[in-house]
Amino acid sequence: MRKCSFCVQRIDYGKKPACVSKCPSGALAYYAPGEAPPDLVAYGKAEQLHMIYSLRGKPGEYQLPDPVARNTVADGQVWKWLAGLVPGAAVLVWLWKNALNDEVKHE
Repeated sequence: MRKCSFCVQRIDYGKKPACVSKCPSGALAYYAPGEAPPDLVAYGKAEQLHMIYSLRGKPGEYQLPDPVARNTVADGQVWKWLAGLVPGAAVLVWLWKNALNDEVKHE
């Protein structure tokens, strides 16, 4: 899991993100909107990835998929979610009924 805030607090003051300014190898770069070099080939820009990679060569040379896989929800994922929701609802109904029965017995 990434815990990156994209250094909004630094960018607002015209500074580079911390990861870019502290990168010892210089592998990271930050360009403000509209400042990217015109010859930059951006991998993932059209797909609106949260990170865009500038590549020298083909994506396959970096073990990156070409074309970029879209992050979409498959139909099977919805059914898996519902399969978990139904038993959970059944348990809640059972607990509710037991709570009501206990109240009736104590009256």
